[in-house]
Amino acid sequence: MKYIKLLLLLCVLFYSTDMRGENSSDSLNIKIKFYQKIKLSDGTKLSSNIYLPEDYNNQKKYPTILVITPYVSDENHERGLFFSRNGYVFITVDCRGRGNSEEKFIPFQDDAKDGAEIVNWIGEQPWSNGKVGMMGGSYRGMNQWFVLKEFPKYLKTIIPTASVGPGLDFPKYNNIFYPYVMRWLMLTSEKTINQKLFGADFWTQKQEELYKKNAKFNSYDDIVGYPKEVFQNWISHPSHDEFWQQYYFKPEESKQINIPILSITGHFDSDQPGAMKYYTDHMKDGNNQARLNHYLIVGPWNHGGTRRPTKELGGFQFKENAVLNMNALHLNWFDWTLKKGKKPEFLKDRVAYYTMGTNVWNYTSDFKNIANVKKEFYLSSTNTDAKSVFNSGKLIESPEDSDKNPDEIVYNPLANNGIDNPRYTSNNKDFYKDQSYVNDKEVLIYHSAPLKEDLNINGKIAFEAYIELDVDDTDFEVSVYEITKDNESIFLQTDQLRARYRNGLEKVDFPKRNTINKYLFEGENMFSRVVKKGSRLRLVFSTIDNPNVQKNYNYKEDPASQVAQKAKTVTIKLFHNKKYPSKIIVPIKK
Repeated sequence: MKYIKLLLLLCVLFYSTDMRGENSSDSLNIKIKFYQKIKLSDGTKLSSNIYLPEDYNNQKKYPTILVITPYVSDENHERGLFFSRNGYVFITVDCRGRGNSEEKFIPFQDDAKDGAEIVNWIGEQPWSNGKVGMMGGSYRGMNQWFVLKEFPKYLKTIIPTASVGPGLDFPKYNNIFYPYVMRWLMLTSEKTINQKLFGADFWTQKQEELYKKNAKFNSYDDIVGYPKEVFQNWISHPSHDEFWQQYYFKPEESKQINIPILSITGHFDSDQPGAMKYYTDHMKDGNNQARLNHYLIVGPWNHGGTRRPTKELGGFQFKENAVLNMNALHLNWFDWTLKKGKKPEFLKDRVAYYTMGTNVWNYTSDFKNIANVKKEFYLSSTNTDAKSVFNSGKLIESPEDSDKNPDEIVYNPLANNGIDNPRYTSNNKDFYKDQSYVNDKEVLIYHSAPLKEDLNINGKIAFEAYIELDVDDTDFEVSVYEITKDNESIFLQTDQLRARYRNGLEKVDFPKRNTINKYLFEGENMFSRVVKKGSRLRLVFSTIDNPNVQKNYNYKEDPASQVAQKAKTVTIKLFHNKKYPSKIIVPIKK
């Protein structure tokens, strides 16, 4: 597997300039007030750029579109011109401690309260009609949810796009941290945008140094040369505890939501877990009227593509219909919710999702309806060790009554084989079709028979595995692919799991050694694809051994502070028979 989650960091995870404005040349008819200070209740002054409409005069009042960014307000200039030309006041605000705003930037900490005060400040301005909408992607999408959680009086709609999920997809996934954290913290350190440093080879060298030296993960900020309190604070919360849970809605808070919302994410969005957490929590706990006014779009996009869609991605080719005009969509949404215009024509129902393979948009009123059947494929390897693509195990439609001994992987975290692993070293630009992962010696591979009919897969493929360890902990990865009749590999989905969190992310539960335990890999991202008749499904199971990911030395201490001297070699046994029926569970639409 190509460690798709980490490859998306190259696309780029978290930091990504939002949509470009149409007709982006400056207009002399737009009045811009630069570096306007918004004074908060604690005395802190935040810097904003305010773009006023072409027809602005002191007698008229306007709806306002707000973006709050840690990436400095200059990034929103073209967007400000676009929306002000279309009859809105547009305001871009530097987060506390960033750009021209005062105080210190501590990610996540002040965004909710600051944002709510900004919204209410806007609502009291003489040019405001009391209607404020928010937009933006990634961190800027997440902070819309933070602000909504404060329920400011004048906030009337939000469009959270590719919303970061604190503790769910950043700075860790399934409680597994990654070195990218420090790269992003450097990008957003102090006042300026450190873009040149962010994209440098420096980070590859530093994370490989961490990996090859078998250094403690909590020393990474020192290795980088920038000791960082935020980094140390984050990794001191390895479980999904109250520190992370505070950023999500309680059921009683979800019930209070009463504004229209348009959520946007992508099949390959590295922050889809966060975006979908906010969406599904609201669908579960929100009041009926608000749920009816919450729309969802899931396109064939990566993180940056949720704002700048393209027809091509990692070897995939889509139709023109994948390239939505995001400026027009946002404008139409704001016209509908802030100006009583028509609902955007694209939103034919409350859920829109793009199906790859057929390259069409599908619609449903309820996200739960995207799949209505679960098809199971059971692992088997009666005549093989499943350790190569040419000697693989099988995915069959019913479990074997009795199977041979379990398939095994042996992993020594001190061997540092990941530095030369084809899954790490491959530079294939068609990374979603790359098959370098089959050259990894420590993987288990299983294939289905050629499919007798098309499979319309919608949702997340789950992997239910029965595993025995001879150590207290280790990390696993599972990926699923379509293998076409021409032996082309098409990436479908991946997931990662740390053994100590197999029963939930909230608390540690170490597996008993030399005992078979059930593990459920729920799938990182939902997707929609028609897998063609005659294709096969391929399952690849492995440990995680990659400089892009926090190393687990396979013993009980928190991996952030583990030391190489205590590292354990693990033998992983994957069982598959009628008593221990390891299987993948595929959600399909009939």
